[in-house]
Amino acid sequence: MPRWLYFLLIFAVLAIAFEYLPLHVPSWLLFVIAALGIVPLAALIGQSVEGVAEHTGERIGGLLFATFGNATELIIGIISLSKGLVDVVSATIIGTVLGNLLLVFGVAVCIGGFKNGRLHFETRPASQYASLLALSIGGLLLPTIAELFATRANQPMVVERGVLLSDVIAVMLLIGYVTSILFSVFRLGDKYQEDEAEIDPLVGARSAAAILRLLSYRQHVAQSSVAGKSGVLRRIDGTVDAIVAHEAKQTAGVAGAEPTEATTTRDGKNPSLEATLALHSSEGKPAAPAKEEKKPAEDAKKVPLWRSLLLLALATVGVAIISEILVGTIEPMTAVLHWNAAFVGLIFIPLIGGLPEYFNTISMALDKRMGMVLSASAGSSIQIALLMAPILVLISIFMPHRLDLIFSLVELAVLALAAFLFSEITKDGELVWLEGLLMVLLYAMMGATLFLFGNSPIIPA
Repeated sequence: MPRWLYFLLIFAVLAIAFEYLPLHVPSWLLFVIAALGIVPLAALIGQSVEGVAEHTGERIGGLLFATFGNATELIIGIISLSKGLVDVVSATIIGTVLGNLLLVFGVAVCIGGFKNGRLHFETRPASQYASLLALSIGGLLLPTIAELFATRANQPMVVERGVLLSDVIAVMLLIGYVTSILFSVFRLGDKYQEDEAEIDPLVGARSAAAILRLLSYRQHVAQSSVAGKSGVLRRIDGTVDAIVAHEAKQTAGVAGAEPTEATTTRDGKNPSLEATLALHSSEGKPAAPAKEEKKPAEDAKKVPLWRSLLLLALATVGVAIISEILVGTIEPMTAVLHWNAAFVGLIFIPLIGGLPEYFNTISMALDKRMGMVLSASAGSSIQIALLMAPILVLISIFMPHRLDLIFSLVELAVLALAAFLFSEITKDGELVWLEGLLMVLLYAMMGATLFLFGNSPIIPA
């Protein structure tokens, strides 16, 4: 986690002091302080999950990332429900989905496209994200449409039936989330091998083995929290390109010739290939994948599991405490500033909880790691719709006020447009900065509409 985020921890301490000590602080100021205090705690949750994932392996680590990826928003939602702020929770659900899908993704693509030009990625994961987004929209749209027509037809018990329908759809969405985890994380019924797909069939066996080791190490670096890993990833990519280029040159130069002592050593290895790897290593590029003796040193750098679990527990407790302070200031602040609570839930709370991930996503786009950008933006939106929203709906059974999946037509219209726009711009496997700007503009139009008109009910009074 960046060092400047540690500095923000002082705001968490100040928020607790201003809340529980006899100090009179304006509600809007306490809201700002609590919001700044949540940012580093959310980043610490992500950092601790990364530390745990290093010990649990790729599959369990992916499940941990999926579970704790939106822990901050879930905690804020539960506390808001306990205080009866159902409108804020509903707005936060849609706001987090749209914030990740439009603002985070759009800004990352816009900045990455300005620096690197056209950004390329695999269309297969993007297609899966688009399909899951379609399921999410269906689950969030159908209860609203059903209540709209039932109200206009003057059907009895509209509210009760709407709550029951929301409960049923919440269970269906959870099933969709679990099955997506089984497919994408545990590869259930999926025979696709990522490493095999990335190897050029024209390279030799020795080069293929070296590339496989490099790709394995690249995946380890990408999932770690080591500072400066973006540069390491670029150097690994350069090493792989150098191996492939060398193999192609050797194939073109000695096609049909038998290996001789001039081209091979006694152990059968190609000295030019080994020299290429050594050259990249001497320039500061990672040589650990090619040398097994470096693995113990890497394992020694791992954060102990107990420390990561302790950090995760402390950060989660801290988020719960600061979230309660933040939620308690929403109504007084909106009264003073004459804002509507839906606007705060739609814009500010999602921005607060996901701010550390926003910077990480932009950094990924600058390094042209668009697969991770899609996972951090569209994947997080899907987690909110398929996991967090159903959990909050079911938890509200034990709360003073029930939460349903009834949203305003403005929110649902923007959600449908965002999913359609995402599907359209990702179906060709490349992105440009203009497409990112379109996503940001749609998000700005939604924010302006809700700021000026508020969260109007679906049925006029």
